Amino acid sequence: MFELLTRILLWLLVGTIVWYVFIQFIPRTYLTWLGGLIIFAFVILAFFEPGSRVVSSVWSILSFPLKPLGLAIFLLLSALREGTKKVAANQVVAALIILFLSSMPIVAYWLAGQAEGAIVDIRDSRVNPSVIPAVPAIVVFGEGISPADPSFRSRVQVGNADTGFNNSMTSRIFYAGALYNEQVAAGNNPLVIISIGPQLNAPGVLDDQSAAQAIGQIALAAGIPIEDILIETEGVDLYSTAVEIVNALNSRGIATGTNADILLIAPILNTSRAVSTFASLGVGAVTRPTDQFAFQLNGGQLVANIADLLPSVDALTLTTRVVEEYLTAVYYFLRGWLGNPMMI
Repeated sequence: MFELLTRILLWLLVGTIVWYVFIQFIPRTYLTWLGGLIIFAFVILAFFEPGSRVVSSVWSILSFPLKPLGLAIFLLLSALREGTKKVAANQVVAALIILFLSSMPIVAYWLAGQAEGAIVDIRDSRVNPSVIPAVPAIVVFGEGISPADPSFRSRVQVGNADTGFNNSMTSRIFYAGALYNEQVAAGNNPLVIISIGPQLNAPGVLDDQSAAQAIGQIALAAGIPIEDILIETEGVDLYSTAVEIVNALNSRGIATGTNADILLIAPILNTSRAVSTFASLGVGAVTRPTDQFAFQLNGGQLVANIADLLPSVDALTLTTRVVEEYLTAVYYFLRGWLGNPMMI
């Protein structure tokens, strides 16, 4: 009951923020019933077709004012509503502070460290976190293809121009190969599921089949035999990917329950949401996160130098990724796609 009430209150808060943004830029006289019906239609579509590119694109637009750069731009535009001669100084100062802090490396590293800390705590809470139990499946998460996915634009840095997959994806597959061989050496023979999502019209690849073949070749080079490789090409975001993976496990007769059913390899910023999503689907996960930023931490303390106090574009990108992940987690909570944190 408390979780449902919290979800309702959050929906009301999101609706209030969206309405406030609209009335700041659109005169009230133009906010007619037609506009309300369009917004209502979008909400309905978001519930029944969450994987739609239209929904993800609109969500990216609506969530833009909640991100560091978008919020700063929104405050500056709001400060200029009455012209350049009557600038609202408080809003300009607020925008400058937000942009300055979110662009500081030390702030970006601290935020990333806080996001990663929850995963580290979960992993270290086990009796022996270095020992990986026998699992029926190893799951490798690829990069998002939905504009609303925080990892969507990471594919612009490709490691292979022929496939379009970046270096991080390739590294995850080779990591999966090492973990697979550890399982085999221990007498277990897990299935390796590699999620790449639908690749049609994605940069650098032609279609799902050619993408799957390219990933299969990388997996073979990583030491995973072809009979133990399953390429998932249907999921467009983390939730739909998790659903497809659970369906694949069930179709192969792999029972799922509260125990550790999969070994999950995913970017650390997405790992907490991924574990909770699988938990909501009745699948337990042992995490082996990648793409970590924890090298900036030493014994739990942030290591910084003078250069980390100077704003940079890279720091703003990292801060934005962390904020996007928090916003996406809120959306998943509102949709009921996250498991009970006390049961994970």
